[in-house]
Amino acid sequence: MPWDEVFDVVCVGSGLGGMSAALTAAQRGASALVAEKFHLLGGVSALSSGQLWLGPNHLQEPDGMEDSDAAADAYLTHLSQGYATPDRRKVFIERGREALRFMTDTIGIELTVVKGLPDYYYPSVTGSKAQGRYVEVLPFKAERLGDLADTVLTSPYGDGYSYTTSNEWIEMQDGGEHVGACLERHVAAGERCAGAGLAAAQVLAARELGVDMRTSTEVIDLVVEDGEVTGVVLRGEQGTKRVRTRLGVVLATGGYDWKPSFVSAFDALPQAGSMAPPTVTGDHIVMAAKAGAIAIPARAPAQSPIFIGYKVPAETIYGQPSYRMWLPGAPHSIAVNRYGRRFANDAFYPDVATKVARFDGQEQGQPNWPAWIVFDQNMVDKYGLMPTWPGQALSEGMATSADTLSELANLIGMNAMGLEQTVRRFNGFCVTGMDEDFSRGSVPWGRIMTGDPRLLNPNLGPIEKGPFYAVKLERVTMGVPTAGLPIDTDGRVLGASDAPIPGLYAAGNSAAWLDIGGGYNSGIANTRGLLYGYLSALHMTGQHATPHPTLEEA
Repeated sequence: MPWDEVFDVVCVGSGLGGMSAALTAAQRGASALVAEKFHLLGGVSALSSGQLWLGPNHLQEPDGMEDSDAAADAYLTHLSQGYATPDRRKVFIERGREALRFMTDTIGIELTVVKGLPDYYYPSVTGSKAQGRYVEVLPFKAERLGDLADTVLTSPYGDGYSYTTSNEWIEMQDGGEHVGACLERHVAAGERCAGAGLAAAQVLAARELGVDMRTSTEVIDLVVEDGEVTGVVLRGEQGTKRVRTRLGVVLATGGYDWKPSFVSAFDALPQAGSMAPPTVTGDHIVMAAKAGAIAIPARAPAQSPIFIGYKVPAETIYGQPSYRMWLPGAPHSIAVNRYGRRFANDAFYPDVATKVARFDGQEQGQPNWPAWIVFDQNMVDKYGLMPTWPGQALSEGMATSADTLSELANLIGMNAMGLEQTVRRFNGFCVTGMDEDFSRGSVPWGRIMTGDPRLLNPNLGPIEKGPFYAVKLERVTMGVPTAGLPIDTDGRVLGASDAPIPGLYAAGNSAAWLDIGGGYNSGIANTRGLLYGYLSALHMTGQHATPHPTLEEA
């Protein structure tokens, strides 16, 4: 059959993986097409905090931040829990900073270190650092995009997701300007931050390099000839087209949040909500199967960053029921199971997310599921619960409320005596500032991101002012899956025989987490998109992966 168009490189998806591949290929003189199924550019990464997490890098140098490859490797080795391969982890550390420098020095994207934000498990895990490993984009003026401004994704979940920076959140904790004032300033100036700002910066650079970017354009099939991927079949506003690729196809479609059968099979979740765009349906897995690739889990489902959150019945996002991610730790709130008992450090979301998934056949399957957020009017007045801001009434239908804790427990089917005892004990911890049960407030990351620095313990505030509220927890995915396509250190997709499939690459969350494995830290998913988009394009355009010196050796 004839070809309708020809490009050197076709990138399926416009998140960090697809855009980084297109930028790298275009900068090296290749023609690149980005095909985005959604009607806006940016992908899941545009809805994220925009953080990149990586080891030693050039952005640490001006502030004299100390780091080393050995420390980063030790930290990631602990996170991986044996699921990752050392060669891929080495590539993540050493070539991750190379990809970062390419984006700053060659492409011209303005990035900076997030000061004062520690690794998730600092200081308890060997190799963890107090700061320096998170990187974010500087505020980006949308007017620079011109007529493309309305085609780049910003968060539909409220201005706080796209118009504030991580640095501003940290500075507020140390007595700096309130993040609400920062938000108003960025909105007034037309500045996009976080994932939305990073997406906008990449789109602008792609336009300047001549990348062809098409929205509402779905790749429905790979063209495979004699075992090699030679093109794709597109379906868009202009109908169906066969597009030839001279160098290769990069699958960067994200995870499979909106394909329930994949979520159930790979993530072991019979039901889950998502904050990803509804076009994230595991297309990479379906298409790559035709070329001989099999999606594989890179860790146990309980180790995947499947978040906790809640439904917002009165809200619809992208025509779908709304779910919100919950970062536990606000004073005057706790997470409890059906027995009315706390079960985790509920000021550190990875601990809560892990503990709700615990299975025990002697305790009716999952003793900590279902679970609820329980809080009082003080929490509503001081901190709010999105989508409502502090002092506003909670969104309709989101919470159950009652004048007493006992009445609240009875309304939701919880053990009333257990809840009353738990709250009484928790309130005692708020007086001393020490959580004797789960060490709430002991994790620096949790104190900074969810606490109130004005308190003795930033994460402790008593539950005492009625009415009292309960919001049922749900599992919420964010495009970071358990399973993905196996790739080598050049980003080439591996077939069932572990041999690279000619012409087929994967980046970001479409690629299995063989480099990181079992654990997670904010920013790693974004870095994987940036890195393997970059490496895929280098390989396609002729620069194969070669050993690179460590930062210390350089």
